[in-house]
Amino acid sequence: MNEPTLTLHSADLLSKWGFNDGDDPEDWLDYCEAHGIDYNAVDFPLAALVRRYLLPVLDQAVTVVDIETIHNPIRVDTVNGQDITGDVYRGRAPAPTLTPEYVKVPMSEVAKLARG
Repeated sequence: MNEPTLTLHSADLLSKWGFNDGDDPEDWLDYCEAHGIDYNAVDFPLAALVRRYLLPVLDQAVTVVDIETIHNPIRVDTVNGQDITGDVYRGRAPAPTLTPEYVKVPMSEVAKLARG
């Protein structure tokens, strides 16, 4: 049986509503229930997952910023040195394409990061 995974989409770094709008993914909640993890007692480690598993595989040079918000808390600040926080975030300019499209992280790794 294959281990369940969590998919992190590169394009989610470019959106206020990315990464499930900052909410814990249903797949993570299901994994917690199936493995006796109290998801109310641990924080879903989105920023740590993005930094450890997604950013290192991107073909583009990106910088990210952590944002205190109820929405997506980690977003791209620059892509290949170009600031995208202005017109791109406001929908006045096309967003750059980040590749690869996504990365899959084993849920056991998500759990390790969540537990600290």
